[in-house]
Amino acid sequence: MRLEHAVAMNPTTEQGSRDELPQRSDTAPDDQLEIRIKNLERLANSIQAALGRQSFSGKHQALGLANDLRLKIAANWKMFQVARLLREPARESMLSRVRSSVDDLEESIATHFGVEMT
Repeated sequence: MRLEHAVAMNPTTEQGSRDELPQRSDTAPDDQLEIRIKNLERLANSIQAALGRQSFSGKHQALGLANDLRLKIAANWKMFQVARLLREPARESMLSRVRSSVDDLEESIATHFGVEMT
C-alpha cells in the first residue's frame, strides 16, 4: 500500500471530519494561516501513523523526516501564537515569516511524501 493510500484511509484526514476546520474565503488572513498550520499538524499525524503501520526499506529515514516535520510544525505554531501577541509592524513581519515557513513545509511534504497540498 502506498503512503497516500494509507494516509487517505485515516479517518481523521477524510473530508467531513468533525475536527476539520472550515476553509472559507471570508476568514481573516491570520485565521487562514492558523487553519493551514492545524491542517499540516493533522497531516503530519496521519503520515506518522501510516509510516508506523507500513514495513519498507528506508522506514527509519522516513520516520526521522516525519518527526522533523512535526517539530517544524510545532515551532511554526508557537511562532504564530507569539506573532498574534505582537503589535504592528513586528506582528506582520513575524506572520510573514510564518507564512513563508508554512509554504516551505507544504512544498517539502509534497516533495518527500507525495502528498498534494491544496
